[in-house]
Amino acid sequence: MNKIELDLKVELNRDETTNQAMARTVTSPECLSASVLTICQNIDHARITEMVAELRQQSAAIHTDDLSRPESMLIAQAHTLDGLFAKLATQALTVGNLDGMERYMRLALKAQNQSRATLQTLGEIKAPRQIAFVKQANIGNQVQVNNESGSARPHARKNKKAPNELLEVQHGERLDTRAAGSASGADPAMAALGEEHWAD
Repeated sequence: MNKIELDLKVELNRDETTNQAMARTVTSPECLSASVLTICQNIDHARITEMVAELRQQSAAIHTDDLSRPESMLIAQAHTLDGLFAKLATQALTVGNLDGMERYMRLALKAQNQSRATLQTLGEIKAPRQIAFVKQANIGNQVQVNNESGSARPHARKNKKAPNELLEVQHGERLDTRAAGSASGADPAMAALGEEHWAD
C-alpha cells in the first residue's frame, strides 16, 4: 500500500486510483469527525491524521463489541446536559422579565429532556431489551356465532321468552300500544274503546 502525504495520510488500496482513495478517506466517518474536532478543539490541522487513526481505533473497538468508549461518552454528555440544565434554570430564576424567564426555562427543560434521553440510551446499551417473537392466534377469524340456536349450552341461562314475541303476557310489559287492553278494576267506565270508536 502506498501512502500519499498531504495534511492527511491516505492509504491506497489495490486497484484504486489516488482520487478514489482520497474520496474514500475524506468521506469516512472518522475523517469527517476528525475535521470537526480539530476545528472545535482548536487543534493544529496537521494532526488530523493522528485524529483519524484514533477514531478508527475507537470504531474498531465498537466492531469487537467493546462499548466502554460509547458508555463513557454518553455519561459525560448526560453530565454536561445536566450542568446546562442547572445553569439555564438558574438564569431563568434570576432574569428580570417574564419573556426571558420563559425562554431560559424552555431551554432548561430541553436540556433536561436530552439528559434523560441520553441516560435512557445508556441504560439500553447496558441492558438491551429482550426481543420476544410471539405468535398470536387469531381467535376471531374463524369463529361462528349461533345466537338462539336450539343447541344446549351448559353454562348459559335459559331464555324464557322468544326474541320476537310481543310482551303482553305480563303486566306492565305491553309494547304494542295499538292492542286493546282490559279496563282496570278501579273505573270500569273507562274501558278501552272498541273498533267502531277508533279514529280513521
